[in-house]
Amino acid sequence: MNEIIICALMFLTGFFISLIIFKQKSSKDELILNLNELKKTIEDYKLQNIINSKEISQTMQEASKLAKTLTTNQNLKGQYGENCLENIIKVCYPTENVDYIKQINTTNSQNKKIKPDFLIKLPNEKSILIDCKVNLEKYIEYKNENTKKNEFIKDLNTTINNLSNKNYESAENINQPDFILMYIPLEPVITEIYTDSDFLSIIKNANEKNIIIVGNSSILTTLRLTKILWSQEKQEKNIQKIINTAEIIYELIAKHSQNLYKIKQQLNENTQQFNKEFENITKENKLFKAVEDLRKYGIQTSNKKLGKKLDEIKIHQEFLN
Repeated sequence: MNEIIICALMFLTGFFISLIIFKQKSSKDELILNLNELKKTIEDYKLQNIINSKEISQTMQEASKLAKTLTTNQNLKGQYGENCLENIIKVCYPTENVDYIKQINTTNSQNKKIKPDFLIKLPNEKSILIDCKVNLEKYIEYKNENTKKNEFIKDLNTTINNLSNKNYESAENINQPDFILMYIPLEPVITEIYTDSDFLSIIKNANEKNIIIVGNSSILTTLRLTKILWSQEKQEKNIQKIINTAEIIYELIAKHSQNLYKIKQQLNENTQQFNKEFENITKENKLFKAVEDLRKYGIQTSNKKLGKKLDEIKIHQEFLN
């Protein structure tokens, strides 16, 4: 507020100096008009500043309430992490209970009930389990007071140990790799874990317990890779279907080709028999001579076609019509 007053005084000083210099050129009415406009501008600025200050204060209060709630309410913390993760999952896998399962109930090798936050389905009936963790309270304390860095590291290691004790990798009826993903929705935490040497113990502890710590960017990369696996699986299945169809077509062509060949052989044999029989009929013209003799003996027929002439070798055309 002091800065505003100083700026206003400096502006007024310059304004009055200008008035003195150009006194002869300015009238009293113009001076009053300019002063009124200046007064109105300053009042508007003060009012806007008050409104902005209230909005900023209100926003900070709401943010403070949210941060306090996320650090004290365990259920809300868990829900916050799950919502963040589910929004990312839906980028690659839009359909729940088809592409992924939320809060799946199962048991581990010790026959204890466990409930991983998310199960991502993979090809060949395989899956990846993801659990959400929000270590917000200790992280805020560490950022407000750097001396509490070791406490934050200890809190992360405790989270890893508790997750390992659930033995998710032995979940019943879930075919999965020998590791699980621990998702932290706070990207600055992920950055410090993988860049600050003081957090090396966290990476080592997680690796020994088959836990991979992931954030927003890394989980999205993982999901995109699983989607590529699904695409390859689909392509391989299509290729296998093409091979199966080609085998069926080949077998059908081979079968029908053999049948056609057999039919051709039978036709050839029938043609040979026909030619042989035809030759027997026409040989020496005996049959046609006998038929012609019957007509000479007075047999009356409705067909007046002549038989084969004795001096012809071929059958008379009338017998072929």
